[in-house]
Amino acid sequence: MQSHIAQVVTLTTYARAFVTRGKAHVPSTFYPDNSSFTYCERVRFVDRARAGESWTEIEYAPDPVAWFSRLSAAQASAVRMRYGATGGQALGEGHVSDRMLAAFAGGGGRWLIEVTTPEGADLWEPRWEVGDRDRADQRIWHVTYARISRAASAHVLQADDAAAVTRDLASALTAIATFARAQSLPSFATAFDSGLARLRSADPFEGAAHADIVPTGTVSVDSLRLLAAARAAWVFGGMGSWNDQGFEGETQAQYELLSDDLYRLLNTAIVTAANAGA
Repeated sequence: MQSHIAQVVTLTTYARAFVTRGKAHVPSTFYPDNSSFTYCERVRFVDRARAGESWTEIEYAPDPVAWFSRLSAAQASAVRMRYGATGGQALGEGHVSDRMLAAFAGGGGRWLIEVTTPEGADLWEPRWEVGDRDRADQRIWHVTYARISRAASAHVLQADDAAAVTRDLASALTAIATFARAQSLPSFATAFDSGLARLRSADPFEGAAHADIVPTGTVSVDSLRLLAAARAAWVFGGMGSWNDQGFEGETQAQYELLSDDLYRLLNTAIVTAANAGA
């Protein structure tokens, strides 16, 4: 799972815990110590306003915890994660899919946070920009969450069945791992096998990064399994990644089919897990 996706999961689940269960469910060291902020110099929240023919940004909250507090003061009753496929982009005479665009920060589809208050539903969307590349602590990213829609009609959440998503994801991981081994790509097969193992694990995040992606005790082990599997089996990136592989004829067609299916299911698994109980 890429950092920008993990951060949306983290903000969604911790914000929901803060506004529905109380601030005690968010550790005092949450920001900036949570793993989803490891490479971020700052994470802020803004409103957008028209300024002639352009937009200006007005600070809403300087950091995630301040954002949680403002949401609570606004009587937020629900916080959910939303994903929207973009259909990819045209490139010359060809087309680049969301799966291929996942190599870029903010690419691969739109990841949003929906917050419901008595006034309606607000949508927040992140923008990642590089700051000082030479920082010794590697906190080079400036992340801005902009409120792109305000007081709209609440999105009707079509909740996916976690058990069904788990079954479909396990089937997809089994098939693509078999394909990877047949093409002599053992490192990728290992990643797919690891995702499959975490779908069945009693402790899905054992030894894994982003173990703090959700507040302790707020989601079921089934949801943790989906998140851990998505983290382990996420192979979609740039040069040298699964997206960078190429084959001939029917093998290429099979690769495209298996890859697109896995990409879709991993995104579904992440949203299903993040919104469990929402």
